[in-house]
Amino acid sequence: MSDPPADNAPSDAAILRSMALLATLSTAATVAQAAAERRAGRDPSAQEAEPVARPLLRQALREAHPLLLRMQAALAYLRHQPEDRLPLLVRQFDLLLTLTRTARLLQTIHQRLLSLYPAIPAELAEEARQVQAAAEAQLAEDEADLEALTALVERTLVLLAWTDGQLG
Repeated sequence: MSDPPADNAPSDAAILRSMALLATLSTAATVAQAAAERRAGRDPSAQEAEPVARPLLRQALREAHPLLLRMQAALAYLRHQPEDRLPLLVRQFDLLLTLTRTARLLQTIHQRLLSLYPAIPAELAEEARQVQAAAEAQLAEDEADLEALTALVERTLVLLAWTDGQLG
């Protein structure tokens, strides 16, 4: 299949509007999810009983894996710095959105681990806190540090495997 002619390519403004819409929808989905959890009687900042925390932690682990794979793919793409800046910009934007979702999930994982303490090692909960803080620090950076992001993805994968092993 051949590429469409260049005059059919979307304009820079159209791409930026699409990205702004995607960011808005992502934020709306996060707010809706938080509201649904509150309506269901779950306070994300509160300690939960083990029968509640354990399945929610497993769910967070399942959600995190595809995000980390997506980040790995984006990082591999960005390392090769394509010539065309629009695909690069879109990939960086996707990486930022994925990192934001991952940071939120890491916060949830940390909170659920705290709910399971002392049944899980304190070192595991502390590692989750540190990984989540590292993700937040990357979000605060003006420019993506590909090496630091790669290390963060690897550290997060290790955290997920350790957590999964502790859950049995």
